[in-house]
Amino acid sequence: MLFKRIIERKSMLNSDVKDKSPEKCSRRKSECDGCGEHSIILEEMTKMVLLGFVLWAGVSFGSHVAPYPLNLIVTTDIIHPPPMYDFPFPSAEVLKTLPPVTPAHTNKSIAFSKMTVELLERFENNLQGANITPKPGTAALGFVLQGLPARDAMRYEKSSMIITKASQNLVWTKCAKYGLATDECASFISTLNLRDSEYGPECAALERFTCRTNKMSSKYRTFDGSCNNPVRSSWGQALTGFKRLLHPRYADGIEEPRRAVNPKPLPSARLVSIKLAGNIDKPDDRKTIALAVWSQFVHHDLVHIPIRKTIHTNQLIRCCDESGYDLTPRYIHPSCMPISVPNDDPFLKDKRVTCMEYTRSITTYRSDCTFGAAEQMNQATHFLDGSLIYGTNSRDAAALREKTGGLLKASYIDNEEYMPLSASPLEKCLVESNSDACFNAGDVRSNMHPWLTGLHSLWLREHNRVARALSALNPDWNSDRVYHEARKIVVAELQHITFKQWLPALTGKAFNELYDGYDTAYNSDIDPTVTNAFATAVFHFVNSILDQDIELVDEDNNVSSLERLKHNYFKPEIVTKKGGLEKLLRGMVSQKSQDLDLNYDDDLRQHWLGGLDVLAVDIQRGRDHGLPGYVQYRGLCGLSPATTFQQLTDVIPQETVDKLSTLYDHINDVDLVVGMMAERPLPGSLLGPTATCLLKEQLWRTRSGDRYFYTHTDEAGGFSKRQLAELRRASLARLLCDNVGIKHVQKDVFQLPSESNPVVSCEVIKKVNLEAWQDPSQLPDILTRTNMWIKNKVGSVGNSTK
Repeated sequence: MLFKRIIERKSMLNSDVKDKSPEKCSRRKSECDGCGEHSIILEEMTKMVLLGFVLWAGVSFGSHVAPYPLNLIVTTDIIHPPPMYDFPFPSAEVLKTLPPVTPAHTNKSIAFSKMTVELLERFENNLQGANITPKPGTAALGFVLQGLPARDAMRYEKSSMIITKASQNLVWTKCAKYGLATDECASFISTLNLRDSEYGPECAALERFTCRTNKMSSKYRTFDGSCNNPVRSSWGQALTGFKRLLHPRYADGIEEPRRAVNPKPLPSARLVSIKLAGNIDKPDDRKTIALAVWSQFVHHDLVHIPIRKTIHTNQLIRCCDESGYDLTPRYIHPSCMPISVPNDDPFLKDKRVTCMEYTRSITTYRSDCTFGAAEQMNQATHFLDGSLIYGTNSRDAAALREKTGGLLKASYIDNEEYMPLSASPLEKCLVESNSDACFNAGDVRSNMHPWLTGLHSLWLREHNRVARALSALNPDWNSDRVYHEARKIVVAELQHITFKQWLPALTGKAFNELYDGYDTAYNSDIDPTVTNAFATAVFHFVNSILDQDIELVDEDNNVSSLERLKHNYFKPEIVTKKGGLEKLLRGMVSQKSQDLDLNYDDDLRQHWLGGLDVLAVDIQRGRDHGLPGYVQYRGLCGLSPATTFQQLTDVIPQETVDKLSTLYDHINDVDLVVGMMAERPLPGSLLGPTATCLLKEQLWRTRSGDRYFYTHTDEAGGFSKRQLAELRRASLARLLCDNVGIKHVQKDVFQLPSESNPVVSCEVIKKVNLEAWQDPSQLPDILTRTNMWIKNKVGSVGNSTK
């Protein structure tokens, strides 16, 4: 508890003491009255951080127990110990040797940075003139599409780029040349507030705004995730940055990608991929492809990492020549970070490819509105709220709605309901013409592959089915109320299936077993913000368990045709064929997934999005984001400290450890995603200990930090007891029965059919009774209700089987 108070005090100093605005002082006058001079604040903060780590080390390292909520793998009696954050701050003695930094200094650095950014304009105009941009149908465009930035994202990207370059200037001029390590310099610079700069108001508008009372009391969540928390209105909002579990390890402390310990460049991400990963076909005899697709859907709901466009010309960036060669230096944009391909690459050497696409991720303001290390942007909301269905802002949400009936817009092909068709397929898909199928949804990645398109289509149909039912039950409801109530029900179904059915299928344990002893009610002190490690690395397991074959299964449960995944990235045509959606989804719940290991089908490691390596891209993204190495996260999650490669054999097979030792010069160089994928799975789970730890930490905050989570019945918009009981009947199997025309399916579609999970008629699968949402004024009288009950009871008895 003492360390918890220390961390809370440190957090207060970071956010409140540095900001002595009238608004802050009126809310927390006692703290503001105690605001001291800059050096005193830094000294006090330093002492508390150092003391905190001494206390933490004595408690945690002695028992090899990582702090909560990361230590969810083992049982602990500590209910709310603080999260670890290895904040590398200079000592009080060192701070005294540094020159003072005034607003004049910071504004001078900003002016210098703005000049540097403005110099890009001529260069970017030259790129545009030379047409150095991804071409339609290419892997370069495929990479852009999966990270396509929204219009508002680029506005914050330009501002944060200027702040980042100003931070680099401050690091060099104000502390690095005095002998401080780069990480300590970055931490020192992060104590400098943007308040006195021209960017202070814009950051405050994103991170420190106050919601109107009607939004705070609304029973419907906002589209962009704002105003969920009654105190911190920006927590969970789209276009805000990810949070850190460990201090970033940028090469320069601010933005430059992580380097090796020695220091030198880390081994090529493609080299790591080809040396570690294989292409052995190892189907999982228990799990279906539905588990992989749902996992990706959940990840897309929580995470969308946009990639940069040109600052001045708003053009898509290409980082390799069209033939796969390196671009000449005069055409390489500063935001490029291409993956080098080894000369002896077994797959690409004959094609003479030397360069693989990678453009750096967009950054945004730091949550405390300070200078310091770059933080990447989450373009999605940080909540499990169906934002990929409905959109992440009110403008996009309105464009996806019909004007009447509370419905989502739909297109109809052969009398079947689909997402609305895009007006510009060549810009949003990898198709050959604007007459080809390409869909609009709340997320451009809805077209990423047919399974994902199928799941998006399923949810659109579910929303419209629910909306039509609510309209029939409540004729007095207007279109807005029907829409928002239907959205609320759909999001609750999504949350219920994820936490009660998908999570056990993935980890082998029910939710209550995973979080035994931990409070999962709403807590306004819990920050739901997605961690950078979770966003960048944890869900990579999806790519290992996907299959290269897409099985289309007919109503007799026979595979009617096979499609290759590599031919269908951002090409959703097969979904639109007669009966295509039904066959696709029936195949999704009957086809075996692949084992979770370091084996990937070639369609993902050689042909991803038209010619990329998904593992190499995820490795490169971790370095771009400055993620510390695997060993640091492993220690954070309670595993024994490892200082040699051989010590990794407690959770990684010896053969893989030997490969790691030849690829990396130092154990601390091993990338997080590589280490997690190399771990042996926990008993009954698909995931190893580190991935499980980071997943559980995030999902606990995703639930506890969401005021509108469906189980929080005492919060704004909470469901009634009857409604909650109905929502607990929701399942993916039932969604298929209600919306696709499937008549028979196993109850747990994440598991293959078996004696314990047989294929059954849809009639015996529980269904959400939407009558629980009927207004009392619309209910029939007691005699009519009694007759209906008797009729239903008699009918159910007559149809029962023994």
